[in-house]
Amino acid sequence: MSLGPAIVSATRRALEAAFGLALDGLSDDQIASAVGAALLREPCPVDAADPRYLASVIDHLPIDESWLFRDDDLWTWIRDEIGPELIERALARGRPLRVLSIGCASGQEAYSLAIVLQGLLAATGVSPSSAANLAQVDGVDASPARVAAARTGVLNAWSVERCLPDCLRGRVSPEEPGSGRFRVDRSILSMCRFETGNLVEIATREGALAGYDLVLCRHVLIYFGAERAVRLIAQLGQGLDPDALLVVAAAEAHLLAEAGLQPAAHLGAGRRGRAFADVAAPGSSALKTPRQSFRQSSRTMGRRRSRSARSPTPAATPDTADPASHHLRRALEHTEAGRDHEALREARAACFHAPRHLFSRLVLGRTLIAQDRERGREVLREVLYHAAQLPQEAEVPNAPGLSVGQLASAVRLLLDKPGKP
Repeated sequence: MSLGPAIVSATRRALEAAFGLALDGLSDDQIASAVGAALLREPCPVDAADPRYLASVIDHLPIDESWLFRDDDLWTWIRDEIGPELIERALARGRPLRVLSIGCASGQEAYSLAIVLQGLLAATGVSPSSAANLAQVDGVDASPARVAAARTGVLNAWSVERCLPDCLRGRVSPEEPGSGRFRVDRSILSMCRFETGNLVEIATREGALAGYDLVLCRHVLIYFGAERAVRLIAQLGQGLDPDALLVVAAAEAHLLAEAGLQPAAHLGAGRRGRAFADVAAPGSSALKTPRQSFRQSSRTMGRRRSRSARSPTPAATPDTADPASHHLRRALEHTEAGRDHEALREARAACFHAPRHLFSRLVLGRTLIAQDRERGREVLREVLYHAAQLPQEAEVPNAPGLSVGQLASAVRLLLDKPGKP
């Protein structure tokens, strides 16, 4: 079917108006391909004013890239740090933990959340079949076809094989040999619920986020224009319950300043209202297992997986007056002890609290380059660019005795060094 430029242009404008998307990154050929695929699947009049037509087109737009456990650091943070706190807080209030995944695609993020939460609950003796009574994950996506796919619990191989097998905890398995499809365990699927909806509706509808302890809206705002993204993040922040968390992708983290949220110890995460440490969890005895509390059990489990017994994590006292310095100090301590993953997490947290600190960004780039060379080099090149704008004799904040010129020399050495530093 040949589609004229007028049809493609009208469809583009209608999609942007209906879903708030900025489709500048998609070519006319990509829009036309989505229209053609939609009409092949379900022939209907090409009418940019028809919501059914637009929903069918959005099903085929190439804006749904996702896989299980995308961005490793996020899942480590949820598993080892914030997840136990969230579950304990919710259950102490006599209700299940509630999590929302906005832009859930075919369910990959929601399934990942359910797998992590089920594992945390298992540490207290909760069986997989009972986990759905204590933790619930809602997924929302603008594409009806992707929502329908999420409800089946079936994933393609690409969505599964990009993550580490250990993350899956045996909850995702091949549907049948050679099929290229995987099926999510029924106990995970029972924890998840999927609905059709879009970010604009959620952000602007009063009470849409009420009752959620954690809201993930990752890799979604990048599809909106800058001004629209700022308005949406502010509306999401205002809609959160006190103490609830909002998480966006690292590439969207700069927008959190517009949401009025307190920074959390993960790049792209912010919390509304009081910090967890300022609120006593009532009725904590209700969470006792035969040997230890939920928090103790889950944290012990996390330490066994992520920390070396010979190199314990330094027990530093947080510097509330300067959290960036606190995280930077911990990043350096982790680096010296050879704990690259923990060092990267702390370096990112330091940059989140103080994104303009050159030394924090140097530590981030130095740590990241060992795990993702190209991304690390990109960070280091940015440091070099900003250092060139400053007096070379000036002292670098957070690094007493280190001048801007010396820092730039260190960056050049890292960039010039071949292979893994």
